Amino acid sequence: MKHWLAGVRALAGKELLHIVRDRLTLALLISVPLVQLLLFGTAIDLHPKGLPTALVAHEDDSFTQRAVAELEAVGYFRIAARTNDAAVAERWLATSRVQFVLELPPQFGFKATVGQKPEVRLIADATDPVASIVATQAAEARYAQAAAGDRPLRVDIVIDKRYNPGGNSRQFIVPGLLGVVLTLTLVLLGAFALVRERESGNFESLLLLPIPKSAVLVGKATPYFVLGCLLFAGLLAICTVWLDLAWRNLSWALAATVMLFVAANLALGLTLSLLARNQMQAMQLGVFFYLPSMLLSGFMFPFHGMPAWARAIGELLPLTHFLRVVRGTLLKGLPAEAVPALAWPIAVFAIILGLAAAALFQRAR
Repeated sequence: MKHWLAGVRALAGKELLHIVRDRLTLALLISVPLVQLLLFGTAIDLHPKGLPTALVAHEDDSFTQRAVAELEAVGYFRIAARTNDAAVAERWLATSRVQFVLELPPQFGFKATVGQKPEVRLIADATDPVASIVATQAAEARYAQAAAGDRPLRVDIVIDKRYNPGGNSRQFIVPGLLGVVLTLTLVLLGAFALVRERESGNFESLLLLPIPKSAVLVGKATPYFVLGCLLFAGLLAICTVWLDLAWRNLSWALAATVMLFVAANLALGLTLSLLARNQMQAMQLGVFFYLPSMLLSGFMFPFHGMPAWARAIGELLPLTHFLRVVRGTLLKGLPAEAVPALAWPIAVFAIILGLAAAALFQRAR
């Protein structure tokens, strides 16, 4: 037993020294739990408040202000934009700039003054059924309370649930899941691509090939790029046939965005592969990126319900913009010409990380 314990102590001490000396692994072991705690503890809210709402109003009288005040008093709504054109508000809803639209009819104040019950429409982006159902129910209750108060505001509120009126959670989850699967798969494939060559002793051979180093990187990434595009197409076909999901639009712009997204994740993976010294570090770096992507992109929780600092981080992640394009195209029928305005951050991310990978590979030894 004494000999056994001595052996355990010796090997445990040796392993502890390896961990302490491997600064990247030690930093990841500390930072990953801290990031998880920070994200789950402060950024995620299952009952998000202050969701961006567009106001369509033709006047700015006291009745209009009262109608807006009653809606914002619920807590779930925040007027983020105003217009007198309902078509403009519809575009904001389709591109995920806002999650709700409060539409007041022309001469709303006059109709309320003469005792009529003007029709007020609350249009909800119901692709996320959890956020939309709770908020719209609270709005209905608030306006019913306002109609029975000391200063009654009697309106006929109509709830219009767009894009997913049946509240099918699968319609919301599956398109997002396509992006999450691609992120995890491609980042890890890219992260292992070069570090595996380093561990097998073939990395120096890559550096000595009589071709430009940029060609080496593109050559390593090309099979994974094709695989990623085929993976998306296959998963989309399975979702369509097996899960019986109907999509509103399949456009060339969606295909182009998929290719950009695949390239962005591979560029990140290759960058991580050049930073890591072994496959364990590559996997840890991949997970360190994957967790914020999954939690802060709007995949699981309403993006607009997160605090400002979390939304700022989320805007830097390609998955956030990819989900807007995929859900906008598949669920909302977003036209192809509207996609570039949503997808350009993915291209910027791919270019920056591609240049970073090329610079690291040029200096690799």
